[in-house]
Amino acid sequence: MAIVSLYQNVRGIPDTLEIGEAVYAGGEGRIFFSKDGLYAVKIYHPNRVGLDKRQFLEMITMLGSSLTQEEAQFLCWPLAMVHSVDRIPQIGCVTRLIPVSYKPLCNFIASPKMARDQFLARRSWSHYLQIARGIARAVAVLHGRGCAHTDLSYFNFLVNPDTTDVVLLDLDGLVVPGFLPAQVKGTMGIIAREIMLGQGRPSELSDRHSLAVQILQTILFRNVFKSLITYDPNDPDRDEEIGWGEELTFSEDPNDRRNRPRLLGVPLFEGGALSYRMLTPTLQRLTERACIEGLNNPTKRPSAREWITTLSYALDELYRCSRCRQHFPYPYWLKPVQRRVCPFCGQRVSGNLPSVLSLYEPRSRGKYIFTQRYLVMGNNWQLFSDILDPQRDPPMSRRKEPSVGHVELDGKNNINRLINDEGITWRVQLKGESIVTAGKGDSIPLKPGSIINFGEGRRLL
Repeated sequence: MAIVSLYQNVRGIPDTLEIGEAVYAGGEGRIFFSKDGLYAVKIYHPNRVGLDKRQFLEMITMLGSSLTQEEAQFLCWPLAMVHSVDRIPQIGCVTRLIPVSYKPLCNFIASPKMARDQFLARRSWSHYLQIARGIARAVAVLHGRGCAHTDLSYFNFLVNPDTTDVVLLDLDGLVVPGFLPAQVKGTMGIIAREIMLGQGRPSELSDRHSLAVQILQTILFRNVFKSLITYDPNDPDRDEEIGWGEELTFSEDPNDRRNRPRLLGVPLFEGGALSYRMLTPTLQRLTERACIEGLNNPTKRPSAREWITTLSYALDELYRCSRCRQHFPYPYWLKPVQRRVCPFCGQRVSGNLPSVLSLYEPRSRGKYIFTQRYLVMGNNWQLFSDILDPQRDPPMSRRKEPSVGHVELDGKNNINRLINDEGITWRVQLKGESIVTAGKGDSIPLKPGSIINFGEGRRLL
């Protein structure tokens, strides 16, 4: 056992920690766990870093001192600096120890087979959608602090597959323009094109490319920029550099089919590749901005907060396949209805179809504007309070969110009905009929053209 003395203790952890043997050794340094099981200690190899590294770490540690508790849960930020180990001066830092229930993101998304293994473990595609939102949330916290990560690879995200919680690692190499320079270039296949070509420096805009790559790989189980062309058969390293750099191309670019998977759009469980066209229209648009428009124009790339909002809204547009039981975005935009199929097993949507409702935001004097947000409401679907609150986006978890209504199938009339479960009376305008009210326990038939007003200051369906 050795005693580690700390300084710049910005989060109030003990000033000394007892550590055991190294649990990991890498190019930069070694990782130790504290005896109490709460912290990880990184000690840098003294012959590979100097005082500039110490100063760099000190600045990063101070940047994290003002994180809120909610923000801190997404990041494994340095909590204190190492002064010495058994009174011998060392350069290092301390972070919280992430529980063993968290695994590297690469364990879940590197291939469709990994995804199928998770599905067999009773996890659903909706889990991956929530993980993608957690990835965006972690990056949004960094970018909100004026920092860029520069290496948003699936090795640096840890995931709890049961809770879908996400933690971002490797924060000892952050970039703050004009303050903290880049320490690393990033991971091949995830780096933005301009960084690969040496035409720019790592920044939030290059992070936005990497973020899009990781989000799309998380929900489509493939790198959407993977090259299928051999550019230099004699030099594999040079071939990779060309494919991920000067010839970088989105696999579903309508004007360039070089990287298009052969079985694109074939159901995943039949050996196919998921297309971004299976995603909600707003996610499709974000993908096009990130991967086509933003490929060579970084300012077009969506921000992390845009991804959070759009991924959150997509959770309310899911439908469960009657055959393989997977959740997927209900393709209400495809007509006729016979075109709507499960992207995992190919089963056609049939039987009792869900109702699709548009969500409107209240403005002054009783006016409402369309939010580009939809709800897919089928039997047993719940209407949560956050959906009606104009001040809120969907929370990271609805486990504690109250339900104000639920949907039941009226089998006799073959129609979905929304039941009022709260004390507030709703006003309902059915198409071609007069306004009616619905108190607690009353139900509303979800007919085309109906308008549901839940009360002043709330959103309208």
